[in-house]
Amino acid sequence: MSGPGWESDEVLLRELTEALAEARDLPPEFAEAGRAAYTWRTVDAELMLLTSYDSILDTDLAARARAALTARQLVFDAEGISVQVEVTEAGVAGQVLPTFPGRVVLLTANGPVEDTDLDELGCFLLGPPPPGPVRFRIETDNTTVVTDWVCV
Repeated sequence: MSGPGWESDEVLLRELTEALAEARDLPPEFAEAGRAAYTWRTVDAELMLLTSYDSILDTDLAARARAALTARQLVFDAEGISVQVEVTEAGVAGQVLPTFPGRVVLLTANGPVEDTDLDELGCFLLGPPPPGPVRFRIETDNTTVVTDWVCV
């Protein structure tokens, strides 16, 4: 097989090298479009809202001060799924109901911090969350749900 000017392997390799070098120069608008598309990759994930319970909001001011020194309990609900979380200085313990195989990922604004599998009862344990807002992503074979942001 020979093309115009491809009489030798050296000429063909030089032309291929030049073609690949041109392909490396990605137009900035292509890179921006790729980043924008990646941002929308979880648009189908159902957002779980803190709808049921937050122990901090369920107490008076004095009790809130005491509660800040102990555990904080949160319940997130979405259609057909509930995530119950208890946050202490030692870490995060939680349960996803109904039970099913899956993973829980602790997220910050900078991305994932820690993840673990759900056990047969839907329970999970994570280390202490970093300061600032966090959220939980629950991943199963069929769906992904993400909780609302909460400062712990």
